[in-house]
Amino acid sequence: MPAMEGRQCEEDQQEETLQIQHQNLQRQQEEKPISNPVEAEEDKESFHKKEECLGRDLHEVEEILGYNFENKNLLEQAFTHSSFSGDCNSYERLEYVGDAVLNLLFTKEHYFLYPDLPPGPLTRLRAANVDTEKLARAAIKHGLHRYLRHKKPLLLEQIQEFTVGISQYPLHSNGLIDAPKALADIVESSIGAVFIDCNSSMDTVWTVFKRLLEPIINPKTIGRHPVTELYELCQKRNMKVKFVDLWKEVMAFEVLIDDRQMGRGEYGLKKEIAHNRAAKNALENMVRILGDNYKDHIVEDR
Repeated sequence: MPAMEGRQCEEDQQEETLQIQHQNLQRQQEEKPISNPVEAEEDKESFHKKEECLGRDLHEVEEILGYNFENKNLLEQAFTHSSFSGDCNSYERLEYVGDAVLNLLFTKEHYFLYPDLPPGPLTRLRAANVDTEKLARAAIKHGLHRYLRHKKPLLLEQIQEFTVGISQYPLHSNGLIDAPKALADIVESSIGAVFIDCNSSMDTVWTVFKRLLEPIINPKTIGRHPVTELYELCQKRNMKVKFVDLWKEVMAFEVLIDDRQMGRGEYGLKKEIAHNRAAKNALENMVRILGDNYKDHIVEDR
């Protein structure tokens, strides 16, 4: 599906950037003397144990899901990344199924729950509930990431950074933090696994996962993307917006409003995040300048 291909492309680009930074860090560490070789070797062994995520009982996942699998192989497959060398297939096919099932479940739920909501807002509402960050949050909240079998050396660092990031945004950051795709993948693959295991019962899948996906974003709690908000605000005030792409040079974006620098955002691992943070920073600066006029703009939109 196009959305999945896009996420895969983002993951590949991010992984390449992370690998380069990781290699640079390794070279720096090699230049430093090892004060305690035994301690260094113990740290290395501990690192690999954590990365492979072995030794955890997947029956615990059944307890988290509140669902007992008839086919345990589906459960094992749902938590096996393609980087993991073993007899079990990776979760990619189950993720494909889960992505389609999840979109249909939210389409059905929102159609009947909001009978007066037109297709445009329905589409945005569904997208907010099934995007990478929202699903990755569910994985962290319920500890599903602890059972992912993989050999991605930098994934733990990404997960730790994401965990810190979501503490600043209780519901959704709207593009300001970087969500590891693998976390969203295992939620979708779990959905796909349950769907196959229960003979394609949509009701069963929704019963299992509705609780896990809470809090579900609704028309009152859905946020606005900072780039969209910035363009709409400037359009209403006849202001010219320009993003200056400095990402290749310093991994940053600058925002010019009527040729005046109004914001800046930085993020080294993904260009889109730096772009979004620049828009958010510009909005915050405009709040200070416009004051009550900015608040009037928000009220009008709602």
